[in-house]
Amino acid sequence: MAVGAVGGVLAYRKAQEALADARERGVVLSAQQVGLSAATALATARAAAAGAAAAVDHRGAAPAPGSAASRVLSNAKRGEQ
Repeated sequence: MAVGAVGGVLAYRKAQEALADARERGVVLSAQQVGLSAATALATARAAAAGAAAAVDHRGAAPAPGSAASRVLSNAKRGEQ
């Protein structure tokens, strides 16, 4: 949810900047800038969402096969020493 909020804020700011520039440059150029700003903000939001999803997947990932057996054997060997 936070990633979506950040993306929305970035898109809003980019749109505001584009509109301010549009007043100075004219309608045709401003339409191109608005489109480019929206595309840039969308790409940034997608990248942030992908990074957040990867972080969540990494934390919730299942342990590697055999890791539990390896831990048990390691603990057993320590007990023998």
